[in-house]
Amino acid sequence: MKLLGRQIGYGFVIVLGCLALAIFLTVNSVWLFDINIHPLNLASATGLTAAQMHHDYVRIIGYLQLPWIPSLKLDYFFSSTKGLQHFHDVKNLVLFNNAVGIVLVPLGGYLLHQLNKKSLTWLLITPIKVIITASLVIIALMFVNFEQVFIAFHEVLFRNQDWIFDPNTDPVINMLPDTFFLECFLLFFVLFFGAMAAIYWMGRRSLRKN
Repeated sequence: MKLLGRQIGYGFVIVLGCLALAIFLTVNSVWLFDINIHPLNLASATGLTAAQMHHDYVRIIGYLQLPWIPSLKLDYFFSSTKGLQHFHDVKNLVLFNNAVGIVLVPLGGYLLHQLNKKSLTWLLITPIKVIITASLVIIALMFVNFEQVFIAFHEVLFRNQDWIFDPNTDPVINMLPDTFFLECFLLFFVLFFGAMAAIYWMGRRSLRKN
């Protein structure tokens, strides 16, 4: 029972730390937006140049990530009150994730180091298998009907309808199509699965040592 409790506790902290880190890296992947400007014909959708869109996208990311920026001010898009409220709600979630990451990434790294040093990383194999299985189910649903998964995602995280943008009142949505958000989800899973695969490999190695 004591071993099971340690397995669950360590697995919980390490997996949450990996989640927070993967979210942080995904949110800050401005390069992903940049490489989509031409393939997704965002210039035609917005009437702006790639440089102008990059400029305002960086302003959005800066607003979401930096707690000392109190309001979002875009240079090439106007925004409605509801649109700005949604960005504010997203900012709160991003800052919460960052706070979780600041605590759990180093703590998870420390716990992982201690387990690896004692050849006990195998304790994490079962939690990782459960997490990966659940993640693969979500990915399968995304490929079947991403729009429905995207809607459910917002309904779980937000208690209002401000996330439903009208291009007439919040034209910034024209440079953020569903395809781009799908790629963001996929990037997150690549980063998260990469971390899980590395820990799983460490767990298998510790099993061989034992």
